[in-house]
Amino acid sequence: MQRCPSLRQNERQHFTEKAGRLLEYEYSIVINRPVEEVFSYMQDIDRERDWQPGLREAHQTPAGEPGVGTKRRYVSEFLGKRFHNEYVNTAYVPNRRVAYESTPESDTEATGEVIWDPANGGTRVTMRVRATVGGALRFVPRSLILSVAKKELAAALERARDRLEGRQDT
Repeated sequence: MQRCPSLRQNERQHFTEKAGRLLEYEYSIVINRPVEEVFSYMQDIDRERDWQPGLREAHQTPAGEPGVGTKRRYVSEFLGKRFHNEYVNTAYVPNRRVAYESTPESDTEATGEVIWDPANGGTRVTMRVRATVGGALRFVPRSLILSVAKKELAAALERARDRLEGRQDT
């Protein structure tokens, strides 16, 4: 007679499987513009598609100045797949830090933060992301997903820098 694994064993297995699909990555860049200008640009929901190449749609509720509790809904493409995600701000310190987490309606379970720090007359922007791979991506090698995600984050911040610094070749 085969014994059923205990709840504790099932919990450990679930946690181990989930931890194996966990992605954590970050990227920092210095933008030669004042913190207030960089923060304002990056937090403008209508301009996010300008600097996030994979972003197809972006909506904010409520409209206006974001804050703690503000929700943002995004439609984006990643590895040829379309994803619908909604995030709620869990921290909002103007010109300094925004933290967010996905809602249950999202295709991706994620948390993240963006930090803006003064840096020699410019701004150091650091984005950190922690996401659990699931859905259609659960069959894609974790190393490939992480590699592409890191490259896309770097490209997005570099594009924001180029736009803010007035480079015409972007």
